[in-house]
Order: sequence, then structure tokens, then C-alpha cells
Amino acid sequence: MRLAAKNNIPDGWQEGLLAAALTGVPAAVLWASVPASRGSAGAVLVAGVAAGALLLMATLTFYLRWLANPRPHQGWVAAAMMLLASQMMISSGLRLIEADSWSGAAWSVTRVDLLVTAAALVLVTLGARGVRAPDPLLLGLGLGTAFGALQVAELLGSLPAPPAGILAVLMLLTIVGGHVWIATMMWRDRALRPWIRMRLVAVVCLIGAVHITLANVLDGWVSDLATIVALAAAASLWTSATFVLLHETLRDQHQRSAGLEDTLLELETNWRGTREQLHEIRSTLAGTASASRLLSDHTLGAATHTKLERSIRTELERLVRLVSGQAPAAPEPVDVDATLDVLLASHRARGREISWEPNGATVQARPDDVAEALNILIDNAATHGGTVSRIAVTQGDDLVEIAVSDEGPGIPPESREQIFDWGVRGSQSPGQGIGLNLARRLVSEQGGSLRLAEPSTRGASFVIRLPAARRSEEKHVVDS
Repeated sequence: MRLAAKNNIPDGWQEGLLAAALTGVPAAVLWASVPASRGSAGAVLVAGVAAGALLLMATLTFYLRWLANPRPHQGWVAAAMMLLASQMMISSGLRLIEADSWSGAAWSVTRVDLLVTAAALVLVTLGARGVRAPDPLLLGLGLGTAFGALQVAELLGSLPAPPAGILAVLMLLTIVGGHVWIATMMWRDRALRPWIRMRLVAVVCLIGAVHITLANVLDGWVSDLATIVALAAAASLWTSATFVLLHETLRDQHQRSAGLEDTLLELETNWRGTREQLHEIRSTLAGTASASRLLSDHTLGAATHTKLERSIRTELERLVRLVSGQAPAAPEPVDVDATLDVLLASHRARGREISWEPNGATVQARPDDVAEALNILIDNAATHGGTVSRIAVTQGDDLVEIAVSDEGPGIPPESREQIFDWGVRGSQSPGQGIGLNLARRLVSEQGGSLRLAEPSTRGASFVIRLPAARRSEEKHVVDS
């Protein structure tokens, strides 16, 4: 919604014109089509019904805005406006339906109007005092229904005869003065923005002025026309204002929701990153702890002892980089044999049987990411496929394939498409559904791929493809 540059009052003129038309056009049609003896008076009542209905609908819009951002003073204002709007609609409607019954009782609704004005004044006063408001919709419509029943009782003659003469004039002046007082209270409510207060003051004052005509104090088509214009103006001002307020509230809610979505996305990303980090830390620590325990076994040969020490040192260095949050290293030639040699020493220390033959393959990637992805696949093979697994490395001109296979039950066909999704795991799996998603992401960041091979024998086989490091003619690895 655009705001005017000078007076900072929102547009809303389209909604205002529509409300004015819905109020004035039916009255104008009746005025033109009904004989002059009843035309102008009936048109005023039609306009009163239409304006009351529009004011009531506009106040419902204000109520919806209050639901989105409940504040005590605005709740009381909504209840007061619902009461005034419903009184306008019911009073005009009853007079229009039972015109003959009202024709000789010019002041018959003044007592109910006085009670409505007093009740609205009490509601606005409670709002000014900051009292917690009940549901404005139930309160306003409940009071409006009760006072409407009183008007019906007057129409049926169930109540004493209304006052006349000076007392009736004083009651009418009190009603008009009450509306001015209500408008003053709303103007003093600094919690509402100035342009809202200006429109509320104008609407309440117009409603107060209309009571004079509805009480048949003034007569003639000029006063009737002025009343219709006042009703159309009141409906136009309040309808356009509440529409703008609701539009602004929905816009603010949308912006707030977008901000919350961004915050939740950031939290989820951080949470995933933390869980992935913990996943790799646990796996690395388990292998390192097993290798450390084997160091005290004096029956191990010197070569095995040295390999275990190197594995522990390498894994601890990788663990330090992982925990410290260091920036990823630039891709470099990575010796697949050396990486697997370190990892397998750790896994074999945990009693896992893994077959593998070195072949001198070298890939272009980040060393820690290659080690982490391979560690995840080796750990998955041992966890889900039994203690026996196989690693096969194939060196090509541009790509290196590393297949990690097991002899377990394999992956069910219905799960093959989702196996790499974050958090997805089998019903019998002890894992968390994190490892394969993390391994695929790490490999993809190196320009490679990770896929589940088509089943040919028992078990499952995961294949990593990574760019091969460039070599010179003498077959030495060259950093690309």
C-alpha cells in the first residue's frame, strides 16, 4: 500500500468510493422511484441500513487486524465501533420495516440510542485506561443484539411511553454530546496513528449528527440529503481506513514470516552442520580409541605398530581441523592408497575385515573431505553389511572410481531413491541417516559423484568418482 508523500495518509480511496457508492446509490434509487411524500425519508433509512452494514463489516476488518496484533485499547475501540454500527443498522432497519408504527413517535428510539452512546463511551474509557479487553467481536455484537432487542420491545409497546418535549431534546443533546466525547477520547489515544484517529473522530461525529435526523427533529429533503451524504462519508472513511490497516498488517505479517523462515532455515542449516560434524567426530574417535588400545599389545609387529601410530596421528590432526572449524583446504593431489592405508588401520583395529589392494591412484580433491567420505562408506559397510567388506580402486585417464562393497542384505528397491536423503534410514538401521548425505555432498563439492551401484550379487556397493590428478609424462603427479 502506497503512502502519500506529504500527509502520510494511505490511499484507500478506491475502497472509500466503493463504500460511498454502496451507501448512496440505493438511497438515490429509492428517492427517485418512491413518491415525494415518502421518498426522502425512506432514502435516509435505506442509507442508514447500508452505512450500518458497511461500518459493521469495516469494524470486523479492524477486528481481524486486532487478532493479528492484539492490543487492549484497540480491542475496546473495535467493540465500541461494532456497537455503534449495529445500532445504526438495526435502528434504521426497524424504522424502514415498520414505518407506520414510527411515524407518530418521533422520539421513540432516543432512550435506546442514549444507552448505546453511554455503553460505547464506557468501552472507549476502559480502553483508554489500558484494561485488558475481552473478545471485541463477542462483546460488540452481544451488546448490539441486546440493544436491538430493546428497540423491538419499544416497537411492540412493551416499554413505557417515551419522553417528549424538553426532556426528549435534552436526551438527544446528550446523545450528540456523548458522541463528541467518544471522538475526543479516541483522539487522545496516542497509541493509534494520527491518520487513524482523524478518521475515527470524523466517523463518530458523523454518526452523532445523524441521530438528529433519525429522531425527526429536522424535516425536509435538504436535511435528508445531508444525512445521506454524512452516512456515505462515515462508511467511506472507516471502510477505507480498516482496509488499509488490514493490508499493512498482512504485509507486516508476511515480512515477519519471511524473517522467521530465514531464521529457521539458518538454524536448521547450523543444526545439520553440527550433527554432521558430531557424526564424523564420533566415527573418528571410535577408530582412534581402538587403535590406541592396540598400541599396548606387545604381540604386534613393529610395522603394524608404526602403521597404527601413523593412523592415530593422522586422524587426530584431521579431528583438530574438523573441530576448530578451519576453512577447507584448496584441492590438491590426494594419494588414495595413503588415505585408505590410514583409515583401514583404524577400522581393522576395531575388528573389521576389509580387503583392498593398492594401485597408486591419485585424485584432485581436498584431503580431509576424501578421507571423511571414505570413512563414512567404510563404516556403513561394516555396520550394515557385516564385518567383511571390499574396496576396489580403478584408475582412469580422467576419473578414479572407488567402490566400497559389503556382503549384507543390500538396499531394498523401494529405498534406493531416498537412500541419500538427509535423515533417511532403514527401519533396522542403527544410524541416523546422515552419513550418506554428507558423503555425497563432500564428493560433489570436489567435482565428483557418489552413487549406489546396481545390485549384481549379495550386499550393496557404493561408488565414488573423483577427478584424477594430472600426471607428467614420467607419471609423476602434477598439481593442477
